[in-house]
Amino acid sequence: MRTRGKAGKILASMLLFVVGLYCAPKAAAAFKNVQVGSEAPDFRLKDISGNELSLDAHKKEKALILVFFATWSGRSLEELRDIQKLVPELEPKGLKVIAVNVDHEHMTDEDFKAVRGKAAEMKLSFPVVFDPGLDTYRGYGVVAVPSTAILGEGGVIRHAVNGYPSFVLAEMREQVEVLLGLRKPEAAVAAKADTAYKPNRKALLNYNLGRRLYASGMADKAEQKLATAAAADPNWAAPHVLLGDILLAKARKDPGKAAAARKEFETAVAAEKENVVARTGLARVLWKTGAAAEAEKEIGLALAQSGSYPPALMLKAAILATKGNLAEAENLIRGALELSPQDPESHALAGRAYEAAGELGKAAKMYRKAWLLAGD
Repeated sequence: MRTRGKAGKILASMLLFVVGLYCAPKAAAAFKNVQVGSEAPDFRLKDISGNELSLDAHKKEKALILVFFATWSGRSLEELRDIQKLVPELEPKGLKVIAVNVDHEHMTDEDFKAVRGKAAEMKLSFPVVFDPGLDTYRGYGVVAVPSTAILGEGGVIRHAVNGYPSFVLAEMREQVEVLLGLRKPEAAVAAKADTAYKPNRKALLNYNLGRRLYASGMADKAEQKLATAAAADPNWAAPHVLLGDILLAKARKDPGKAAAARKEFETAVAAEKENVVARTGLARVLWKTGAAAEAEKEIGLALAQSGSYPPALMLKAAILATKGNLAEAENLIRGALELSPQDPESHALAGRAYEAAGELGKAAKMYRKAWLLAGD
């Protein structure tokens, strides 16, 4: 997506790309900063008619589909069409839908007009809202476009997925029908909902504040609040994951921070072994500190858990490139960039993969593209 301003505020929005080993239908992590079982952060955004919409105003809804989409994403448009097909049948029974447009960070009048035109062309009957500055996008930590959350009563996230793979429509319908009381949940679905971790109030409050501070570019203040959250509930993985991200970013200037980042990610993985975001973070810090074999093992475990988590796929590409398997690495890179042509972080990660393979010309091209997209 087109952005202007500091690249340091840009979180990855790499899209779904699965090849070979990673094509099994597995739900992928959709958000870095919120997780299934937690309350979806509120936002107040204006719809295509200029009316303000608040997510918190929908807390009493039994089922709400929240989708982050872009008109330049083919999978986004496919998902919106499919959701619209569900509306006539399920809206009278209680389903609500909100679509958050994340086309660009800085929208021109022509951009707004294009989104309104697309919504009219597709005859979307549910609210489409704009996310100026991509503040909500960053606050949630969206990792791919489209990314979708299904919310239950209280605004609690019951299901989340990125990229809209082919199996998701049936899964989405089932989740919605269960929340609306139209069908009984299958045993696996019920068990997953029951085991979603519920942090204590102090941890949750400090985590949410830390998350918002981090999204606003105040990493030092965010680190303090996240540390408080982690201490308040040591068994909750989320604060440790975000602390690991902050410390790993700081390790670029202070290499000593890498050890602290590794500790946070290890703690997160120990607390929640199936947390693909935590395991990918651990693989990243291992890779950065030269523990290549350990990094490869961790990224393999991450992809086994969620074969379409984009940051994990891009790190796998870098590992493959380093080992000389440039062809497979380029397949991963090419697919991600085809689906996310305007994302600077995708190009930067592609540059690192090419650099790891010694393809300095291609790396420079990707780094330059990332810089141009970031607007620096």
